[in-house]
Amino acid sequence: MGSKFVVSDPRKCVGCKACMTACLVKHFQPGDVPISRLNVVHADADTTAPVVCRHCEDAPCAAACPTGALYRDGNRVAVDIALCIGCRGCVMACPFGAVDVAEIFRPYQVNDVELSARTTPVVVKCDRCVDRPEGPACISACTSGALSLVDQRDIDANVRDKRLNAAEASQTFAARF
Repeated sequence: MGSKFVVSDPRKCVGCKACMTACLVKHFQPGDVPISRLNVVHADADTTAPVVCRHCEDAPCAAACPTGALYRDGNRVAVDIALCIGCRGCVMACPFGAVDVAEIFRPYQVNDVELSARTTPVVVKCDRCVDRPEGPACISACTSGALSLVDQRDIDANVRDKRLNAAEASQTFAARF
């Protein structure tokens, strides 16, 4: 089976950003980066949809990472923020625009004494809420049912069904004349 990823049906998305809020809340915890891993974009006045990591099988973002901060973990692309150097190679390599580098504030400590603090770059992308038993928080929070978890086979089957339906409609129309 291929990598699972979150997709949006732009015909159903109402642009409420509940998905982004749920993602932010899920990641607002110690040791994590409190930033939404998806971004709702507006294609035009009536069309919105979140952009989310596709957990690509060939993972161009991971291939571009010189430190291994992005890596394949089973059927997803995972992140080890401790290895990120903020080079943004992953951002440039992602064909979906679903990877970003954020600055986080980290204390600099020696033993238990905090000497100072500094900002550090870290890679941020969808982790599919792998540690959440209910699955991705964005899907649970979607008020319109626009989000679902699929893999490439689901998409290929949907395309095949649409082509078959279009072919049947064309034959029915041609048979009338």
